[in-house]
Amino acid sequence: MNTQPPAAFHVDRYVKMRFMPMLFAHDYVRAEYNIFLYASRFLTGYDGCEWEFVVLKNGGGFMQPGEGDWRFFSADNSADLVLSAEAAGLVITALVLNHRSWLYDRHDEPELCEHYCQRFRQLLAYAETHSEAAAIFRALD
Repeated sequence: MNTQPPAAFHVDRYVKMRFMPMLFAHDYVRAEYNIFLYASRFLTGYDGCEWEFVVLKNGGGFMQPGEGDWRFFSADNSADLVLSAEAAGLVITALVLNHRSWLYDRHDEPELCEHYCQRFRQLLAYAETHSEAAAIFRALD
């Protein structure tokens, strides 16, 4: 069993133009909007910020809000947690990937559904090795 966590790295400004289509395929404009909506719904005090883009060695990635800690609150599962910016971004991106995979499964777009499912699996593989894994999976529960 490989115990090495998949590497994650922030992309520079030259790679950002390719990041969104890599993560969200041709649906990236709507998916990015969902990221911002989910952040305003679940991250207490979120009122917009500059987001970092993080690429995972396993081919996935996620968006990360500004530095610092974020309070994640969900009335749906009673999660009330303080997360690092990286963990908060991981959770928000996972929620959006999951949402969009179900959306495209229901609208008979199997290629896009599979793309989102693959990105979701890659992100969860990284989340399993994260130092805040328990909080991340509590938020996703």
